[in-house]
Amino acid sequence: MYHIISSNINNINNKSNKPNDNKNDKTKFNSKILVIVLIGIIFHAVFTLSIFDIYFRSPLVHGMTPHPINLPAPAKRLVLFVADGLRADKFFEIDENTGKSRSPFLRNIIENKGTWGISHTRVPTETRPGHVALIAGFYEDVSAVTKGWKANPVEFDHLFNETTYSFGYGSPDVLPMFSEGVPHMQSESYPEEAEDFASDASKLDTWVFDKVQQLLLNASTNDQELNRKLRSDKVSIFLHLLGLDTNGHAYRPNSKEYFDNIALVDRGIEKIVKLIEDFYGNDGKTAFVFTADHGMSNRGSHGDGERANTETPLVVWGSGVRGPLSSDLQMERIASLRGKAKEMLPVNVETPTNWKLSSLFRSDVSQADIAPLMTSLLGVPSPLNSVGVLPTEILSEDTPQYTTAALRANTLQIWEMYKIKSSSKQQSTLIFFSPFTKLSDADRMFERIEQHISLSQWEDAQILCHQMIDLCLMGLNYFQTYDRPFLMTVITMGYFGWIITLSLYVLNNYTSIGIENCNQQKLSTQMKRFKTLSNYLIFIESIALVGFLLATDAPLLYYLYCVFLVLFWAKTIPSNIVPLYIFICDSFSQVSSTRGHFINTNNSANLSIIKNFIILSVSAISVMELLVVSYFHRGVLSLLYQILGVVSVFFFYNRSGAGKTSTLLKSLWLISCLLMSIFPSLPIDYGSDTKLVCFGGILISILGVLTSLFKFRNNSKQQQQSSSSSQQKLQKSKKNQIINSILIISILLSSFIVYTTDSSLEKKIGLPFINQLLSWILLVSGVLILAIYRGKGFYDHWTFLCLSLSIPFLLLSISYEVLFFGNLILNLTLWMYFELKVDNDHTIPKLVSITPNSEPSTSLSFSKSASKSNLMNITQHDIRRAIFYIFFCYVGFFGVGNIASISSFEISSTYRFTTIFRPFLMGALLLVKIFIPLLLVAISFSLLNNNLNVPRPGSFLIVIALTDIMSINFFFLVKDTGSWLEIGVSISHYAISNAFIILQLLLFAVSALLVPTTLKYINNNSNNNNNTIKSK
Repeated sequence: MYHIISSNINNINNKSNKPNDNKNDKTKFNSKILVIVLIGIIFHAVFTLSIFDIYFRSPLVHGMTPHPINLPAPAKRLVLFVADGLRADKFFEIDENTGKSRSPFLRNIIENKGTWGISHTRVPTETRPGHVALIAGFYEDVSAVTKGWKANPVEFDHLFNETTYSFGYGSPDVLPMFSEGVPHMQSESYPEEAEDFASDASKLDTWVFDKVQQLLLNASTNDQELNRKLRSDKVSIFLHLLGLDTNGHAYRPNSKEYFDNIALVDRGIEKIVKLIEDFYGNDGKTAFVFTADHGMSNRGSHGDGERANTETPLVVWGSGVRGPLSSDLQMERIASLRGKAKEMLPVNVETPTNWKLSSLFRSDVSQADIAPLMTSLLGVPSPLNSVGVLPTEILSEDTPQYTTAALRANTLQIWEMYKIKSSSKQQSTLIFFSPFTKLSDADRMFERIEQHISLSQWEDAQILCHQMIDLCLMGLNYFQTYDRPFLMTVITMGYFGWIITLSLYVLNNYTSIGIENCNQQKLSTQMKRFKTLSNYLIFIESIALVGFLLATDAPLLYYLYCVFLVLFWAKTIPSNIVPLYIFICDSFSQVSSTRGHFINTNNSANLSIIKNFIILSVSAISVMELLVVSYFHRGVLSLLYQILGVVSVFFFYNRSGAGKTSTLLKSLWLISCLLMSIFPSLPIDYGSDTKLVCFGGILISILGVLTSLFKFRNNSKQQQQSSSSSQQKLQKSKKNQIINSILIISILLSSFIVYTTDSSLEKKIGLPFINQLLSWILLVSGVLILAIYRGKGFYDHWTFLCLSLSIPFLLLSISYEVLFFGNLILNLTLWMYFELKVDNDHTIPKLVSITPNSEPSTSLSFSKSASKSNLMNITQHDIRRAIFYIFFCYVGFFGVGNIASISSFEISSTYRFTTIFRPFLMGALLLVKIFIPLLLVAISFSLLNNNLNVPRPGSFLIVIALTDIMSINFFFLVKDTGSWLEIGVSISHYAISNAFIILQLLLFAVSALLVPTTLKYINNNSNNNNNTIKSK
């Protein structure tokens, strides 16, 4: 068998001595295939990270000096309220039932004392990135995801570092990442077990308010040291309020629980504000900031760029803050926001009418702008890595000198970041350095700023500061993306190299183009030539790339990208292209020089093969491009399913026999396709519906009972017809019936657990322990029985696997997903049936298959001598099935979810197993739910490959190569500009596409373990028993 890397042909020349070994090599995942699998895993894992090097590199630089404001600050202390998971619209809108605001105290602040607006967050809309942007002023370093956005992957400066004393209360997921390593910050958190989705989470907020009240009480009574600290200048108090996020996940943001929590937070803030003002004797030196880290979608999730997740409320009042202004003064109607590289967001230019705030001036900000706002109110330097821009319109109009001084300090801080970034890039780029020319006269701009300040021309100085900040942020972005052209070229060539390598490997080992039909003398000669060429390419590419990377002081990942580039284009492609090169040369070598006619029929057949291969490749690429479109328009999946049902009935499966049974089955197949087309068109914000889950469980149980009765009837007929082995068959049948009965009972038990658990949670009784225990027992036992038991026949085993996988999927479902899963089982069952019937027709068109001592065949010829059972070669039907398989996988993955984001798979799906907030456990359970439909599709594909004698490795590599076509599309569709919905969607698409390929490796491995190669579907026409199932 041809090796992906080695050009050694000794085994090829000796293949005639061991024909069975060659056949086994084709059917098994041997060491050569495992090398490809290992390379594929590493390749896709590394190249998935490439978008962060290209588009989203860490913004952190070190070595800056803090820039103080050097004027007395308006506030001595600052109180920060962060309502985790609070949506802007749910906070600002007037309640439809009462006609009043849900937060009357803060509403009064907005209308009479302070300023308000919307804080626009960025993807990922998660707790840690949001708090880092709020308190540190920069957007999260992507390396934080490896630690669950809890522990600090890198050290960074933030507001609490700059204060004299800080106090914080709230979640154990948030407080430690700011308090650790800050000796002057005192923090306290409730235990993780308190974050229970099964109970009213507003008690978490009550706990925080009580702790602050106790803090002030202790300072007023018996703790003089605490009293001294609280009365110092530059003090901050941080209240992290998690109740809204937890209740939003559990009950969704349109629920009574969520609205009640908003009211509770409002009452708590009113209470704390009064306590603080009383404690300090109403000295007017306290500034208050109320905001949120992210919002919440209607389905109770967050993480992506949906507007409900990115728009959060902002209310600022107290010392140093202007009062409310008329909307007549509104400039540019919030058409743009300051931010990194002139960030433009499609925000609503008009305030929604149901907010009843249209008469008031609205100050929208980017989330990172809140950090310099808070430091300016306190009079401390901005965080060193902050890219936030001071929103000057929020500060008091009575202190223009201080506002200008604060904005000047903000400008100097961002300018210093730019200088260090530029200097670092210049030092690391030894040759061909290209500076950012728009800041060539920066010194002149600073001179003009100082001149305006000295003349008390505050507005002119502020305008120049904003211009300077915009240019500095553009410069930072320029150096952030400095290596983009080089990296995009390397990554693109890497993907194409990988796809070409897989395609050549399949052609060499699983088609007649490959080594089995090559002239061995030509092969040996050309191998030597291409090996020499490969060595030259390796040397030239390695020297050029390594030299460039060393000269630019490139990070380690850049070397890994280039390693794959050299591996594919200098090693694997030259090593695998020789048979194809010989095939093409031979095909055109006998063309008549005068008339252009073919002299040899073999060459004519070869050209037909090439033509049909090109047609098939174009068709496959077209289908992959349609699947790319389906990422943006889920309705395309529905359309493709409808086309599949109609076309397959009239073209692919029209030879699958005649008669009443065949017509009924084809009608059932068409109906199942039409039913499957409904699910991608359904809204993703479907919410919870326990009755649908239980109804789906009952339907799957009925399907299991009907299948068992049908098999029992067939077994009874077989027992009457054949008495010699009737006893043995009867025993096997009874065992299968017992196993299936246990599984059906387990499905019904799971439905009961779902119903009782959801009822208990709805009544806020909590998750019953017995239900939780049974759920875990059913999940674990389901995995164990899958690993141990094997069905005794083709459909026996398929039925067993379907029923087994239905149990955990049902326990993780919250609405119509179970109906989707049941119809998917029916759809895949009929797909396998028709594919097997088509194959049994024995007139399969071969793509590039040629048998020894026979006439050549092309994809347009039909020959019984081209039987797949003898050849083990890939046919055009196999490629068609691979395309169907990819389509079924995408339907299984996105049939009931959002094509743009995995966040559409709701966290409430895990409540039958745990209601305590454990992100990694809940994430693992969600992955199990996502994995089950994909595994079902992979099992059906493996069963087909076994019974059609399709080499598993060949079909596997075809799937990977086709799927990577979509990865290249999404790589170029990744965005780092525009709205954060568009940016987040583009990142999700690329990540999902690459993860899908890595997932295929796991799917093929698991399905290979669950599907024995000896399991065969036997079509015995002589006994009039077309559906006999047998295990050899």
